[in-house]
Amino acid sequence: MNATALDLVPPDAGDAAPGADAATRAEVQEVVRGFARALRTHLLYEGHSPSLDKFVESLRARMAALWDRLPYLNVQVEEREILWEGVAVFSAGEERENLAFSLYKDGVRALSFMPGFEEEDLDAFLGILARIHRLRLDEEDLLTLLWDRDWGHFRYHYVEPLAEGVRLPEAGGAAPAAVAPPPQDPAFPAATVSTEDFREALYFLDEDEMRRLEAEVRREMERDLWTDVLNALFDRLEDGAPDRQAQVVSIAGDLLPTLLGAGRLEKAAYMLGELVSTATSGRRLPGPVFRGLRGLFEQLARAETVAELVRIVEEAGDAVPREHLGALLAYFPPESLGPLLRAGESSASDTAREALMGAAERLAAPNPAALRSFAQDADPAVAAGAARLVGRLRVVEAGADVARLLQRPEPRVRVAAVESLAELRSPLASAALEPALDDDDREVRVAAARALASLRWAAARPRLEAALDGKRLREADLTERIAFFEAYGGLAGAEGVPLLDRVLNGKSWLGRRETGEMRACAALGLGRIRHPAAEKALTAAAADPDPVVRSAVGRALRTVRQ
Repeated sequence: MNATALDLVPPDAGDAAPGADAATRAEVQEVVRGFARALRTHLLYEGHSPSLDKFVESLRARMAALWDRLPYLNVQVEEREILWEGVAVFSAGEERENLAFSLYKDGVRALSFMPGFEEEDLDAFLGILARIHRLRLDEEDLLTLLWDRDWGHFRYHYVEPLAEGVRLPEAGGAAPAAVAPPPQDPAFPAATVSTEDFREALYFLDEDEMRRLEAEVRREMERDLWTDVLNALFDRLEDGAPDRQAQVVSIAGDLLPTLLGAGRLEKAAYMLGELVSTATSGRRLPGPVFRGLRGLFEQLARAETVAELVRIVEEAGDAVPREHLGALLAYFPPESLGPLLRAGESSASDTAREALMGAAERLAAPNPAALRSFAQDADPAVAAGAARLVGRLRVVEAGADVARLLQRPEPRVRVAAVESLAELRSPLASAALEPALDDDDREVRVAAARALASLRWAAARPRLEAALDGKRLREADLTERIAFFEAYGGLAGAEGVPLLDRVLNGKSWLGRRETGEMRACAALGLGRIRHPAAEKALTAAAADPDPVVRSAVGRALRTVRQ
């Protein structure tokens, strides 16, 4: 906020004037010098350094201590000095960075700091001071940067720069002679004007006219300038001469990255849609113009364009509507399939992943053979993305290509292959999933167990049974154990009750039982078998003293009895 000279004294400060004793003056001097030291360190390390943090924390502590002596701190800014109560507390000769001149040259003449500044405003104030040293002459000045922030505990007083060529009297010189105003002629109006002079004027606006004027101003302020500009370009593209059409296409090529960089995805989609309409309208476009349009869409297929789009979406988060991103991706050409697969598999944004894979699916649907080549791509992200699309599009003839991905060293690719084979639901795909139960990666094993259970591939029962009796499952985490026990129960049916009953209710020859987690997993496996024998085994453990087992048995019984 801007501040006048009167604002520099807080309204609740009363008439009490701060004392100017030597100790207080020394503390004020340390605070002001602290600003200069922190500014110098900020510039040296570009705002990121433990040294800067140390200076800022020291300055914060000094300011907090200063409020025990002063209700507020007012300083005056001269060209080479900063004054407190008329005495310099900072001189440009004492510091390498001229803090005083940095403030003075942009018109700042006084600063006022109030309690709380060190907590809420200090970091922003130092950042602005550092920024003005990096600004070019044609960029914002200090006053603009100060005005842009809503300060809670800080005020400043400034003067407007003098017009070019205005001369001031020399310091200590004689004041210019006063010029007497010309005598007032009664036939002419007074030299001052006020709003009252217009109250009864002939053309003063009434209330209805004011409302209409406000509505017009509001409409103009809210007008979609981007759409107006783009429509003007499209008009020139349709009606212009070949040279002008080529120029318009070139401008559109420059606008596309600008719109993407600004996050205006809906405007980028609108522009591409209009260009497509122009190119397919039946009018014969000159060769250079058509090649320019083609080059613009080829620009979309570049990996760096897709990567930049993903970065923008990830940084914007929910600020980018899904429908805007989807509308833009609808105009990506077939050549962008590879970059879309890579980005869709790698993006950290759910919105981006969903939209990118949707666009890739649209491009791959008419040409499923392309997915077979992408499934063998050396890039793991491309291969994994292609495998997922093979499953979503049910490209059964690509099952062997996806099955080969189970031999890839990257776990993420193997997981994608397992999920894709589960989607294909073919005998070849189901058989290929069995070896994945013994994969080195836990995620692959869990995905394979769940996939085989959903496919009800009974041929996998021996492998699952061996896993349930093996040592590795006893050392696995709970999620993997549940996946394997439930898969076994679903595939083995009534024939699997004896094994699961032994784990749940059996004891060793020393009278020991399995761990509570293993027994709970066995209960969940029995819950997948809708058979009286399974219900009997579960009922036998319904009153088990282990609460984990008892809870799992209760859940399984509810499932069996449905």
